[in-house]
Amino acid sequence: MTLSLTPAEAEAKITQIDEAMIEVRRLANGILDNTETMTASSWLGGRAQTHRAIMMQHHEDFNHVINALQQLGEKGKSDIQAIVGAEDGADSSTGSTLH
Repeated sequence: MTLSLTPAEAEAKITQIDEAMIEVRRLANGILDNTETMTASSWLGGRAQTHRAIMMQHHEDFNHVINALQQLGEKGKSDIQAIVGAEDGADSSTGSTLH
């Protein structure tokens, strides 16, 4: 198996990871914002509060998952940079690529 990335490919992958994390956080915050809007205006009472409590717990759960994904994404970005760095070192020292 060949593992090879150009610096441009690595940068594109890192950008993709960053954009995906921004989108996931945006979606989770959108759910929370919608819940706040629904339960802070005309929808009142016990059912509204129950719904709000459930959605707040979902938001906390989403944040745990998002944080785990963020750590995974950071590890992936670090690994991508290491691959490119190793390839750059291999290219400059031996004229070959990392495979």
